[in-house]
Amino acid sequence: MSNVNVRRLVENIRSGTNVYTPLVELVVNAIQAIDQKGIRNGLIQIEILRSGQPDIIDRLEDIDGFVVKDNGIGFTKINRDSFDTLYTEQKIADGGKGFGRFTCLKYFNHVKVASTFADGDTFYDRSFSMGLDKDIIVGEKTTASKKDETGTAVEISGIKSVKFPDKHLETVSRVIVERLLPYFVDKDRLCPRIIIREAKEQSGGFSLNDYLGAVDVHLS
Repeated sequence: MSNVNVRRLVENIRSGTNVYTPLVELVVNAIQAIDQKGIRNGLIQIEILRSGQPDIIDRLEDIDGFVVKDNGIGFTKINRDSFDTLYTEQKIADGGKGFGRFTCLKYFNHVKVASTFADGDTFYDRSFSMGLDKDIIVGEKTTASKKDETGTAVEISGIKSVKFPDKHLETVSRVIVERLLPYFVDKDRLCPRIIIREAKEQSGGFSLNDYLGAVDVHLS
């Protein structure tokens, strides 16, 4: 159980972040979870959540959040305890500073985690939310799972006062690819397949891996 002032910590996150930062953080975490599992068929699915009335011009609702799903190692006890530690050192080798997940609460009201992990030959489901008081993890439940595959889904939703700047799937895709370009072009590291789609459409969407080769992407 953590004992930190989560709300104060989130309020003090200032420079170097924007509303895209939490999404990029979740995708990087998903890539690392797949690396931990050591599989070559890694898959990350980004689903766009929308709310409100459709715009007259675009006929699209505003973006309210995202769900990022992966088939990585899941929230094992080690990963769970790392998440519950303020300045974790678990991912320092990958350049992590140990508090990136708190950017989710800077821009979104809700952070929910649902994960399946393995302990030996037995699978378990773990779910929880991020708190805003003294505990980082709240409402945690761990039960035996009927699944036989590990993975995690993280939902960030209820965007705060900062309106998400983009609406179109293509625009969001381009920004993510630009932010994650090092992962796509690293010849020494196999990048998982990353698909982005509307949450209400469980098929179709864009493959960001293919999108990279189809447009002139540059670091911004």
